[in-house]
Amino acid sequence: MYTIGEFAAYGRVSARMLRHYDAIGLLKPARVDPSTGYRRYDSSQLSDLLRIVDLRGFGCSLDAAAEALSSDDPDAATRAILARRRDELTDSIAADAARVARIDARLSRLEGTLTVSGITYTSLPAVTVYATSEIAPGSGPENVSPVVDRILLPLLRALQESGVDFTEPGIFWYEPVDGGDDMRVWVSWIAGGDPVENPAWEVVTLPEVPHAAVFDYRGDMPGIGDAWHEFMTGLAQAGVTMAGAGREVYLESEPLPQSQWLTQLQQPIIGIPTTT
Repeated sequence: MYTIGEFAAYGRVSARMLRHYDAIGLLKPARVDPSTGYRRYDSSQLSDLLRIVDLRGFGCSLDAAAEALSSDDPDAATRAILARRRDELTDSIAADAARVARIDARLSRLEGTLTVSGITYTSLPAVTVYATSEIAPGSGPENVSPVVDRILLPLLRALQESGVDFTEPGIFWYEPVDGGDDMRVWVSWIAGGDPVENPAWEVVTLPEVPHAAVFDYRGDMPGIGDAWHEFMTGLAQAGVTMAGAGREVYLESEPLPQSQWLTQLQQPIIGIPTTT
């Protein structure tokens, strides 16, 4: 049998960590001397320790390690745990990449290279659109963009395959869901002629807006959050009161590269500020 020091050395962990594993019931020593309290480990336990160390090295939880050790087939359980961990890391990398893109866009704005025009005020006519929507778990590109990616192309395909008349620009808008952080994300194209009902979309009439602030942003989609931030900051400084869901109108998009897209941000407001 191994002393706790020997066992720790073979497993490349500290004796303190082995005591912790003992305390939480993850890996108990094979024998504890009743008079001295010295822990001893059997050679057959080394594979369990190495499995724990391996899983922990990949960022897996102690609960996951316990799951593997208690399984009838530890190797199969370990494979399943590592596959789950790989998926978690892949999602995390994607989220971090999106945050990096947002930071780059914010830095560009701070350095004066984000291309935005000033805020102007106008009215918006009523418009009927073919739309579809889905709930996002919050605001911000990290929550909204995956929803847009899921619902936009199916809507476009349905419109094209049906043969209905529809036109650019695309219009997106976002509505808070009462009682939480969720946002309903809408994507749409303008209906041409007499609107046609279809299970693949909703016919929605966006009402006339007597007073709206508009803000033009030219750039790629990772920067749209910063454009909204700058837009809202300008409206707050002007003392404007918002009046409903904002819209994104994609005036110039594909086949242009995203860096050249022109998106008009529209925000219904109450009245027009006397000074801007």
